[in-house]
Amino acid sequence: MNGFLAKLKRWTKLKTKSVGYLMMKEPLPQKWVFIVGCYNSGTTLLHNLLGEHPEIGSMPNEGQFYSTQLPRGADYNLPRLWALQPELFYLDENAFSPIDTTKLRREWAFFYNHPNRKILIEKTILNAARTRWLQKNFKNAYFISLFRNGYAVSEGIHRKEKHTMEQAATQWAVSNKILLDDVALLNHHLQIKYEELVENPASTMKKVTSFLGVKELDDSVFRKSFQIHKVDAEITDMNQDSISRLDEHQVKIINEIAGDVMLRLNYRLL
Repeated sequence: MNGFLAKLKRWTKLKTKSVGYLMMKEPLPQKWVFIVGCYNSGTTLLHNLLGEHPEIGSMPNEGQFYSTQLPRGADYNLPRLWALQPELFYLDENAFSPIDTTKLRREWAFFYNHPNRKILIEKTILNAARTRWLQKNFKNAYFISLFRNGYAVSEGIHRKEKHTMEQAATQWAVSNKILLDDVALLNHHLQIKYEELVENPASTMKKVTSFLGVKELDDSVFRKSFQIHKVDAEITDMNQDSISRLDEHQVKIINEIAGDVMLRLNYRLL
């Protein structure tokens, strides 16, 4: 399905569900907070944790699912593989884009649980390709980038989506390289790793809440179970389970495609 037809289909579905967005005012939070990272990198966990905060508004899922404005990888037959053709999606502050940002914010307002809170968070994986554009078009934009071991992420994409290991490793490497290059030009940015989030959630989230200028999360939040990819689980490091599934040939593929970015992020090569 080409991009136009996919967008039309999504708009029809969205309109049927939520014509009420037409009555929504454009939200004006003190801060827009964008959570960015590759698939399977812990962005959903971070989003869910921040969604527990009484000063923060959130949506049930990625913002791309609640708007007619944002292109999706699936629109171009690239489900969870947008980085195989990044030129279709990449935007910086100088790029021309047909995205209507006012309409985008009003569509989102319909789905935020608390659209009037002073901080609104949004998590769309493809935003890794447009952080600089978001900074230009969203007042007081803050970014939290999340990185995870490339072996674990590549294995997860390969296993869950049935993509080849070459495709999975390319998705991790290219999306993270774009993100690393662009975050250097952001005014408000915090970088964390999946490993520190799952191993020390309280201390890691203290850094996040300090960055956002809000009070710390209650410790009880870290003992809850969260639904990640339709599975309820407590906060746990899943890296070793994923890496143990890789064979020698798969490790070699990941090293060849993603090794440079792995080293850039201080991950040890196998």
